[in-house]
Amino acid sequence: METTSWYEREEDWLLKRSIIFNKNLVRLTFIEIDRLLKLMGDLSSTKMVLDLCCGIGRHSIEFARHGFEVTGVDITQPYLDIAKEKADKEGLDIQFIHSDMKEFCEPGSFDLIANLCTSFGYFDDINDDIQVLRNIYSSLAPNGKFVIELLGKEVIASTLKKVEELEYEGYKVVATSRILEDWSRLECKRHITKDGMEEEIVAYHRLYSASELKGYLEGIGFRNIKVYGNFAGAPYDDTAKSMIMISEK
Repeated sequence: METTSWYEREEDWLLKRSIIFNKNLVRLTFIEIDRLLKLMGDLSSTKMVLDLCCGIGRHSIEFARHGFEVTGVDITQPYLDIAKEKADKEGLDIQFIHSDMKEFCEPGSFDLIANLCTSFGYFDDINDDIQVLRNIYSSLAPNGKFVIELLGKEVIASTLKKVEELEYEGYKVVATSRILEDWSRLECKRHITKDGMEEEIVAYHRLYSASELKGYLEGIGFRNIKVYGNFAGAPYDDTAKSMIMISEK
């Protein structure tokens, strides 16, 4: 019987790399970070940055280019290897750590913690999500800021495609999505083919509305919580393409 959770399967993440980190998305990274830094206001006292669930390091590297001291954390070691190689090529001194986000906690160490690109809500038990938020709060220095970007429940409700056909760098993908457990979770199956290879992988995301996630953050102690519909600071309304939530310790 398989006991490995879907997010722990390195072979699946490697297969998804060209899909979730496609060239078009990677090209947008510098715009995302530039807009995000402006959106967050005064960061003059911000030095230490944690990129939680950093993947192949696209945001970690961009933060480092802006002069921050960056730590990237991810559960997928091959992604960390790719990130380190990219950082080394640019001469960027970034610390990459292999860890599960449920377990990583360095009290009072970071001025800014970022969790971007819907890298939250992977766990079967909602209490694990809440533990991650507690770890983030603990890891922030006094007055530190936390930013999370994910597809909120409202965005999913207005944009969900039950079946979508995509093509990235030679990979053909048929993505099938469905809502589970009274709008608590999203299941996404991807049927992937390329050059005779055929695989199916599945991922699950817990869905949060803005008010739900804000409530959990407030319960932990976060304050000055603001919600936006994109990195440019648009309102989080019926036209939002993503949910950007910024809070302070």
